[in-house]
Amino acid sequence: MAATPLTDIHLPERAIAEMRAVTATEWIDDHAIAVGRPWWTRTLAAHDLADTLTGEVIRRTDIFALPDAATSPAAALTLLWNTLAWGSGDKRRNNKARIAAIAADPDRAAALLQQAAALSRTDPQAAYDLLYPGNRTAISDLGPAFFTKYLYFAGAGHPDHPCCILDENVALALQRTCGWSSLPLKGWLATAYQRYATLLGRWVDEHNLGRRDTVERWLFEEGKRVRRSPS
Repeated sequence: MAATPLTDIHLPERAIAEMRAVTATEWIDDHAIAVGRPWWTRTLAAHDLADTLTGEVIRRTDIFALPDAATSPAAALTLLWNTLAWGSGDKRRNNKARIAAIAADPDRAAALLQQAAALSRTDPQAAYDLLYPGNRTAISDLGPAFFTKYLYFAGAGHPDHPCCILDENVALALQRTCGWSSLPLKGWLATAYQRYATLLGRWVDEHNLGRRDTVERWLFEEGKRVRRSPS
């Protein structure tokens, strides 16, 4: 299927109204997840890795406030653990496998994550491609739905940071609600991620929304709504 032109993909009017009705503090900064920290402490320790989570409940703003924003290998791993914990909550997902994969060669993983974080601030496609070369995970079990969370948090909450989260809920909203019919629900190409970044930036400017992650959060909630709705 040919890629849907970006000019054919639109936010509905209700999305714009709903985003204007919330503040960044409540919608983004205070978006909190209970993470079950004791599990992380035990599992990281089993691999001789330090528990550097910010707490039992993690908000987006807590991750934004992490020092150094992945500018060193240690900071990159700290950012990743907090990102994974926030992104999965008490469901764990594949976190045990992800931790084991990183523990197998922590220097390589940390260097890769540090480089991806640096790229995320200027080049979404290159950052994505680094962690998903040839549409395969560079770090075992760390796929796009989770590493795009890492790329997002590498921006430390800056409203103009070009990388945002892309997961199945976001993709479903883009596909069903906004008209991006060519977008799959997973396994996205790096070029699709760049188009997503471009689209969010365009919408923020066009509708004076202030921040890209406000749109991402709305898309995430919309995707969940679409899943619950009858076909």
